[in-house]
Amino acid sequence: MTLSPARARAAIYLRCYPYDRWEMLSQLHALQDHAAALGLACPRVLIDSVGSSCLERAGLRSLLAMAAAGDVDTVLVPGPWAFSLDEPTARSVAGFLHSTGAQVVELPRGLCAA
Repeated sequence: MTLSPARARAAIYLRCYPYDRWEMLSQLHALQDHAAALGLACPRVLIDSVGSSCLERAGLRSLLAMAAAGDVDTVLVPGPWAFSLDEPTARSVAGFLHSTGAQVVELPRGLCAA
């Protein structure tokens, strides 16, 4: 997959609960490498590791505000579960991002180190 240079404003969103520093770093590095492979320079990194998806998540709130303002065109995530473990909620978040014109790019299977 290649993205046009006009769609270069990117963000990485991660959520890890329960918090696991090594898993989070593994996912972050894999997403940064994937962003570079797609030609997305210096994506902004937003991380929530404050607890369950039922709690307020400042990183997600910031991501949604950035998308609504047109400040992000591409959102890289390890999978839709980063938005929420509840599938309808995860789809709703992805749908909102799409409605702002942002593209959600999931990390291809096998790219994240175990």
